[in-house]
Amino acid sequence: MQFLRNVPLLIIVLYASTLDIHTAGQVTMDLHNYPVAVYDRDHSSQSRDIISKLRRPYFDVTYNINDENRIRDLIEAGKVAVVLVFPHNFAKNITAYRTAQMQVILDGSKSNASQLALRYIANIVQQYNLNLTFTKWKVSKIAKDTLPYVNYSIRYFYNPNLIDRWSFCLQEFLMIMSLIGVLLTATAMVNEKQFGTIEQLMVTPLRTHEIMISKIVPMVCILFVATFISIFVILIPVEGIPLLGNVWAFFFVSLIYFFTVAGLGLFISTISKNLSETVLFSILVLVPIMFLSGAWVAMEVMPKWVQFLVHLSPLKYYLDLTNGIFFKGTSLFAMWRWVVSLIAIGAVVFTAGAIRFRRVFQ
Repeated sequence: MQFLRNVPLLIIVLYASTLDIHTAGQVTMDLHNYPVAVYDRDHSSQSRDIISKLRRPYFDVTYNINDENRIRDLIEAGKVAVVLVFPHNFAKNITAYRTAQMQVILDGSKSNASQLALRYIANIVQQYNLNLTFTKWKVSKIAKDTLPYVNYSIRYFYNPNLIDRWSFCLQEFLMIMSLIGVLLTATAMVNEKQFGTIEQLMVTPLRTHEIMISKIVPMVCILFVATFISIFVILIPVEGIPLLGNVWAFFFVSLIYFFTVAGLGLFISTISKNLSETVLFSILVLVPIMFLSGAWVAMEVMPKWVQFLVHLSPLKYYLDLTNGIFFKGTSLFAMWRWVVSLIAIGAVVFTAGAIRFRRVFQ
């Protein structure tokens, strides 16, 4: 009831479990109207043919420049992120059966988007070179069919259309549940200390563990309500995320994880004197856990010593279990190693938080 009377906190939880997750689904890793400038010194049909391939919605040719000095100005001003340069004799080299050069200049400060744009442009040039092989050398259709080449077939499991919003929404959902779980538990106890009611609780016949349980169980129930709203109001009906596995299996691992973050909240409440310190300590604890979960950066690209720390992040196992249940329909028996790891980390964290809480408030 205390939570329901706190209208701002109620609004924050509802927003985080609905609109915030939906907003995360609007982010995409695909290029969308990526600004391009063209410096065509050749003005030939061959250069125009390549430029014509840079079409919306991936690229947007916003500038056709005639001065080399404008290249740096446009990139530094942030007006373009890619510049294509076609030198003199570009078409002449092609017609003379010589290698033709072109230059691609990218904004390295946008490293991920620049790498993606470079791959797109490389595919366009590769396809253009392949067409030159058959048009310039006048290879017949029969010869084309008999030429040896490697053909490959790509098949994506579990997310065949590579829908980015599925992963983004699930990751945002798990991180929001982590944040809410830690903050609700920590602030519930810090409020008692800040308003001076913790001393009144201490002189009651209630034991320390009973006071602790009375704070944890309602917060876990609130997390379950927020989880239910997120899944059956946003993730499945709005974002179209498939739930191929058993929903009760997901609620089971969620229960383990919620008690884990509750243990973190208990620990933070014992070292915080007010709400401001609670928020700061929560951020200090949660950011490494989120970073080491593998949601932002793949574990394989991390240094060896950081990879070891990844295995200590409970969010890593919660994320792996959630992806397995939602996308793959995997049973908990097949993922028993992750389940055991989450239980072990949760037991250690919750026990440490409970012991610390008992020592401080006893």
